[in-house]
Amino acid sequence: MRFSALLGKELRESLPWILLVGIGLLAVGGLMLRMETRMDRHGWYYSQLSPGATYSTHYLTRHSVLTLPGAWLLVASIGLGLVLGVRHFWIPNFTRTWPFLLHRSVPRISILGAKLAAAVVGFVASLGVVWIVLYWYACRPQIFPLPTPLRVFVDGWVFIVLGLVVYLATALTGLSRARWYTTKIFGLAFATLIFLVTIVQWSIVWAPAVIVISIVILLSQLVYTFLNREY
Repeated sequence: MRFSALLGKELRESLPWILLVGIGLLAVGGLMLRMETRMDRHGWYYSQLSPGATYSTHYLTRHSVLTLPGAWLLVASIGLGLVLGVRHFWIPNFTRTWPFLLHRSVPRISILGAKLAAAVVGFVASLGVVWIVLYWYACRPQIFPLPTPLRVFVDGWVFIVLGLVVYLATALTGLSRARWYTTKIFGLAFATLIFLVTIVQWSIVWAPAVIVISIVILLSQLVYTFLNREY
């Protein structure tokens, strides 16, 4: 079986969840932006500024119309990571289909790579594309008085990558054959710790660095476990 066929299989099985999350985020985010235009809260905020006074760029841009949609993006990203992790690595345990999948004429690393690639495609296609559309709409000068800062756009992609961390942690927990009260919970506990550290110590430099390090750790553990586990 070719890698493309494996990838197509994983994408077909994940498609309902990818579409559900993407359409849901687009609907909720779009509704929130429409409410912003109707309520004109930003117009009121800027009308309170004193004429001729000097204000910092941070003061002018700290109230972003994408604040609430960004929060929903984070929730959707974590939810998609959990769902895809369970779909790709827990369901085969419950249905006992691992032997059928692994005894095909394809290396284990190709099977794992197809699952990981399907997850990345799912995150980009559902959350990434929707976030680009929401950011584009929030930057339209004829609708909002000031464009949304690029920093908000970058923060959204950090949220999306956090969802990938949750996906890897869910996958690692699903593959582990240890007991829940021992090391099986390591993946999810580690992802929770990374989430808390990232949100509490938020920085445009440190947050991506912490996430990248966590991905390397989880991915290395996931590859080792998948290649060496007895199914």
